[in-house]
Amino acid sequence: MAYAIDVGHGYTKALSAHGGRVLFPSLICPPPPSVDLGEFGQAEEITIDGQPFWVGDAARGHAPPRWTRNKATDAETLRLIQVAAARLGAVGPVNLATGLPLSWFGAQRKAFRDALRGRVSVIQLPGQSPQRFWFSSVTILPQGLAAALARIVRPDQGAGDYLVADIGYRTTDYVVVHKTASRSVQADPTQAGSLEIGTHSVAATLASALEHDLHIPFTPTEVESASQVFANGEPVTLGDRRRAAAATVSRQLQDRLTEALDTTLPKLAGVVLCGGGAALFGAAFPQAAIPPDPQWANATAYLGALKDDDPALHIPHSG
Repeated sequence: MAYAIDVGHGYTKALSAHGGRVLFPSLICPPPPSVDLGEFGQAEEITIDGQPFWVGDAARGHAPPRWTRNKATDAETLRLIQVAAARLGAVGPVNLATGLPLSWFGAQRKAFRDALRGRVSVIQLPGQSPQRFWFSSVTILPQGLAAALARIVRPDQGAGDYLVADIGYRTTDYVVVHKTASRSVQADPTQAGSLEIGTHSVAATLASALEHDLHIPFTPTEVESASQVFANGEPVTLGDRRRAAAATVSRQLQDRLTEALDTTLPKLAGVVLCGGGAALFGAAFPQAAIPPDPQWANATAYLGALKDDDPALHIPHSG
């Protein structure tokens, strides 16, 4: 079994070599104390090594976002990988590919691999028998870079320097890569990093604007996927307000990248955007190339690395 699992700050995405596909919010917590409401108040529990958890949508409103900076030591991140594998049908030995943000990749890839490799899991999904599996091999790849290399090596992308930006829920990872005439690609580690800006920034900006205009406090979680909210019983539509917030954050991202890359930005041959925020921030980079289904770009690249789809990619990894 070969699985690619991308645990983002917002969503967990998982693919199998046989076409399986799983997506759920990166939220997990033990079941909180509650009043028994029978069938009207039940949430589906998942048992992980004998312990019950609420995962994904069931944990919304109860679990904090996975904003840890060290995935190797974060038990909840490891559990989300376990649950994703179980939902893909994992039984027995599993070959796993996953990733780390660029800024954390060098320092954490070995510890993250060691935390996963050989890890034995017994997961019971709702209404199913327990599944026992273990990660017999683990490949750790750099997020964003892995996702975009497949796009850059295409023949219609000429030689030159390209900016790769992986826009996620919490952060934007960026790196400048050089493509040669022979299609080899080399990343420049001096022009790479992570910015604390992503799709969550849009929700935070929107919540702040609503509080300013309506004098009612809102949280980013309350507005990030809502089409409307209510203020003193009156509906307030969010479409135009969300677009204004996205435009504001897009300008902030442009400014931060311009500051980080200085004179390099106007000399680039092109820009590649991937991640769940690629479409939302695309207007800030109208000439950018966006891979199909950009939210799945990392997971697709991880799976391609396991399958060795294109040896020209030369993706650095810890296997």
